[in-house]
Amino acid sequence: RAAGEMLLDNIVPDPEQPRKEFDPGAIERLAESIKARGLLQPLRVRWNPDLGKHVILVGERRYRAAKLAGLASVPCIFVETEPTAAEILEEQLVENLLREDLNPIEQAHSFRRYMELVGCHAKDLAQLLKVAPSTVTRALSLLKLPADVQEHIEAGDIPARTGFEIAKLRAPAAQQAMAERIVSENLTADDAAKAVRQKKGR
Repeated sequence: RAAGEMLLDNIVPDPEQPRKEFDPGAIERLAESIKARGLLQPLRVRWNPDLGKHVILVGERRYRAAKLAGLASVPCIFVETEPTAAEILEEQLVENLLREDLNPIEQAHSFRRYMELVGCHAKDLAQLLKVAPSTVTRALSLLKLPADVQEHIEAGDIPARTGFEIAKLRAPAAQQAMAERIVSENLTADDAAKAVRQKKGR
C-alpha cells in the first residue's frame, strides 16, 4: 500500500532529522488548526525493522502537532523502497528549506553532512537545491566559527548574515571578540561588515 492511516504510537521521529529545534508556539497553532480541520497533509514514513516502528521521513512538525491535538492516528504515505541516508537527508533538506524551518547552524550542518555522504561539492548541492552556490558556501562558513559564536547564531542573537561577516576574520579570538561586540553594541549586518573591514585593515 502507498498510503493509509497509521497509529501515532507506531511512528517515531528520525534521529538524523536536520531540524532539532521546533517553535512551541508554531506547534500549538498547527495543533489548533488540526483540531478544527484535521491533518491536511500526510506524513511520509518508512518501516524501520530495528526499531519496530515507522520512522518519519518528512513531517515531524505535523507529527508533533497531531500528538498535541490528541489524534490517535494520522494519514501517511508509506515509502516501501529502502532509501539511502543521502536520499533521506536530501528529501528532508528540500522540505525544510522550502518551509525555512532550519536555523542557520542546523542548515549548515545538514549541507556539510549531505556533501560528505554523497561526496559532492558546494556547487553540486546548490544545483540540487536550486539555490545560489553562495548560499551553500556562506552557510558552510558558519561552521568555521567558534562554538560559542555558533550558539549566538543558533539562538538568534546574531543573524546569519552577520555571522557570514564574522567568518571573514581568520583568527578564532578575533571572531569571538567581534561577536561579543556585535551582541553588546547591537550592531547591524552592515555595521558588522564595516567593523570587519576595519579589523582587516581594509
